[in-house]
Amino acid sequence: MDAIVEKFDPARLRQARVLSTRTKSEVAKLVGVSAAAIGQYEAGVAKPRPDVLVSLARAVLVEPAFFATGRPLYPIDTGAAHFRSLRSVRASDRDKALATAEQVWELAHALESAVHFPTVNLPKFEEGMHPAAAAKILRQIWQIPDGPVPHLVATMEANGIIVFVLEEGAIDRVDAFSTVASERPFVISTPRRSNNVYRHRFTCAHELGHLVLHDEAVPGDRKQEREADEFAAALLTPAEDIQPLLPARLELPKLDRIGRDWGVSIDSLMKRMYELRMTSDTSMRRAYQKLNSDPSWRADEPWFMYEGESPSLLQQALKIYEDSGKSASDLAEQLKWRTNRIRELLGVRDTRPELSVVK
Repeated sequence: MDAIVEKFDPARLRQARVLSTRTKSEVAKLVGVSAAAIGQYEAGVAKPRPDVLVSLARAVLVEPAFFATGRPLYPIDTGAAHFRSLRSVRASDRDKALATAEQVWELAHALESAVHFPTVNLPKFEEGMHPAAAAKILRQIWQIPDGPVPHLVATMEANGIIVFVLEEGAIDRVDAFSTVASERPFVISTPRRSNNVYRHRFTCAHELGHLVLHDEAVPGDRKQEREADEFAAALLTPAEDIQPLLPARLELPKLDRIGRDWGVSIDSLMKRMYELRMTSDTSMRRAYQKLNSDPSWRADEPWFMYEGESPSLLQQALKIYEDSGKSASDLAEQLKWRTNRIRELLGVRDTRPELSVVK
């Protein structure tokens, strides 16, 4: 334990505390020290005693070895991530989202040391590039044929982007965000933005737009958000391909059929018609009234039921890792995580039967 104290990494304590959704005061109460002491540990001003270290680990749900330096850590702060908006997001939720992204990076980095990941194939466009033009060029670079993009997430992963969807209930009020960590692009979504396959696809395309269009992240910036939306619409429904198929009027049944073929929502196609000047403000308002009055038009279709829309890069990498003779326990030991953290992070359920002891 003395060796861990000697190598104590303040950033690890903060990461674990944030992921446990506990404040400094709450951790201090569990450990039996002052909140100021927790702050000093996280600031690197002081190191905890061995007995305090054990209590800290218990309080933030990790093993004591987790706190030692010597493992890669890539801190991700708010300024490095494209968030939709931070106005309605609690700081604790934002920090937990970023800490989760850090651990996704750590897991990917550890797996990549044993498994060859797809090379990052993501152009960066000059400032001022029109989003539709950027989307057209990207389709060409990724060799996406004319028409619908059948497997958007799989296509993103094949080009080196790690896509990740946080588990239900993990973080409240956070939408999707994207970032680049150690030259590897990440798109992280939540059930709030991926509650159905159409919203999920548009969200991923939107974040992809940020990655190729915006070097500097400005959370909630209206111009950047508008450009990312324009990019997503052009990527999923290029004007020259979709316009001839759209009806002369905003007819929901027809838009529903087209949307199912193209993997986009009725809302998205309505907005596309408006962008292409195929309908008026008045017609849009009437169509939205009809759309909102009948819940069946917005029936949820889970993204994870669609091949190519459920992220699989990290899961496949873990399988290859395990097929090579290593285990999730070996990976957990390397990361100094509890073994169930890996499966929890990847959303892999423990299929082992549960033992019930009869008294």
